[in-house]
Amino acid sequence: MAVTPLRVARRAGVYSDDVLGAAVADLDDDLVELAFLCVAAQERLTQLETELANACPYRQTREALARATASAQRRYRAIASQLHVLRTEAHLAPCSEPLVAHLAAERASLADRLRAEQSMLAGLLAAPDWQSPAFLSSLAPAAGRQAGRIRAHWNDYKRDRHGDAADYEQRYAERMIDGPPGTRALLTGCGMASFTTILWCLEAEGKLGRPVLAGQGLYHETRLLLEQVLPGRVRFVDETDTAALLEAVDASRPSALFLDSLSNTRWMSAPDLPAVIECLRGADTYLIVDNTCLSVSCQPLALAGESVRVVVFESLLKYAQLGLDRANAGVIVARRRDAEMLDAYREHLGTNIPDVAVHALPPPHRGVLERRLARLERNAIHLAERLEERAPAGVAIVYPGIGAHRGRGAARLPFRGGCVSVVFGEWGCRQRLLVSEALAEARRRGVALHAGSSFGFDTTRMYLAAAQAECGTPFVRIAAGTEHRLQLEALADALAVAVEACA
Repeated sequence: MAVTPLRVARRAGVYSDDVLGAAVADLDDDLVELAFLCVAAQERLTQLETELANACPYRQTREALARATASAQRRYRAIASQLHVLRTEAHLAPCSEPLVAHLAAERASLADRLRAEQSMLAGLLAAPDWQSPAFLSSLAPAAGRQAGRIRAHWNDYKRDRHGDAADYEQRYAERMIDGPPGTRALLTGCGMASFTTILWCLEAEGKLGRPVLAGQGLYHETRLLLEQVLPGRVRFVDETDTAALLEAVDASRPSALFLDSLSNTRWMSAPDLPAVIECLRGADTYLIVDNTCLSVSCQPLALAGESVRVVVFESLLKYAQLGLDRANAGVIVARRRDAEMLDAYREHLGTNIPDVAVHALPPPHRGVLERRLARLERNAIHLAERLEERAPAGVAIVYPGIGAHRGRGAARLPFRGGCVSVVFGEWGCRQRLLVSEALAEARRRGVALHAGSSFGFDTTRMYLAAAQAECGTPFVRIAAGTEHRLQLEALADALAVAVEACA
C-alpha cells in the first residue's frame, strides 16, 4: 500500500485548495465504505424477505418479522439516499472548510446510525432461527431459515457448527485469503478463542512433543497461556534477530513456532516471515501466526504453499469490522487436513461463533478492507512522525520504519499497522498521565479522541496497553483512526502537546 507523505499547510488562516481537496477525498472514501455496508445490509434483508415464508410456520410471527424487515429496508434506503446526496456534494461543491465540516459531521452521524442498525440487522436475521434446530418435524418445522439444511449430529446444535458461519467461512476463504487449494476458514468466538482452539488441538493430538519456540513479542495473553499450558517447554526467541531465530529453529527442530506477524507490544516487532517459512520447508514444524495486526495485508499461507504447516488466526474484532465494533469474533485459516482437525476441537471446546455475531460482521470484502487499512496506516505514520519531531529526550515514538527502534524490520511490509507506541525511559505514572492529559488537551481544542482498548476505529484511541498483564511491559498505544486530513493535523498537535507535558 503506497502512503503519500502528509503535511497540511495553512496560509493566512485558510487551508490551501489541495489540502481541502484531500480532506474531501478522504470523506468521499468514507462515504463509499458506508455505502458498502448499506448495500450489503439491504441485500441480506431482501434475502430474508424471501426466506420468511419457509422459516416461520406461524402467521403472526411471519407477519411481525415481515413488518420489521420492511421497516429496516426503508431505513437503509433513506440512509443510502443521504449518502448519495453527500457524495454528490463532495464531487460537485467547491472545496471549503465549511464543506469539509458539513461532510464530516454528516458522515459521523450516518456511521453511528449504521453501527446501531448493524445490531438490529443481526438480531432480525437470527430471529426466525433456533440454537438447536430440528432436523425433522412431524408437523411445523423448527429450523428457521436453515430448514432443509440441518443434518443430525452435524449442525443441529449451533455451539458445534452452523450454516451461517459456514457460509461466511466460505466467502472469507475465497475473498480474503491467498493460499493453496483447499484452504479453509473457521470462525470462533474471538481471537483468543482461535488461539486456545489451536493450542489445545496441537497439545491434545500430541503435536507438541518436541521443543516449542515462540517470539518474544508475542501478545501477552497468548504468551501467558503458552507458559501455563506448556510449562518449561517453551523457549522465547528474539524474532527481530532473523539469524538467531533461524539458528534456533535449526538447532531445536521445534514441533511448533508461534509468532505474531506484527506484535501488539511496545516495540511492535515483526519477524521475517518469508525467511522463517523457507527455513521450515520440508519440516514437520507447525508455524502458528497471529495475524491480527496485519490482517489481509499479510498472507502466510500463500508464502508457505503446500510444504509448510501454517495455521493463521486473527481477531475479527479489530480491522475486519470496519470500525463497527459490534461483535466478538475470530478466525482460523489452515489447509484442509489441519482445518478438519481444528474444526473437531472447536466443537469440543465450545469456541464456535454465535449466529448473531456472524450476522453482525460486515461481509468479507478485501478491497474495502484494504482501502481502510491504507487510511489507518497513513494516519499512524503522520502521528508517529509528528510526535517524533516533538518528543523530548527519553521518550521513544515507535512505529515500524520510523526512527531507530526494534520494529524497524517491519518497514518492508505492505501494511505496517495502525498503531503507534509512546515509550518512556522507565515505567511510572507518566504513562497513565499521558492518556488523561491527551484527552484534556483534545477537549480544549475540540478534537475527537477516545481513551479505550482495541484498534481499527474511525476515531483515534489511546490506551495503557498491558497495564494489568502478568507478562509484558505496559505502554501507551495510540490506535490511529480514519480521520480526514484536517482532523488529523489538529489531532497530531494535541497529542504532541500532551507528550511534551508528560515528559
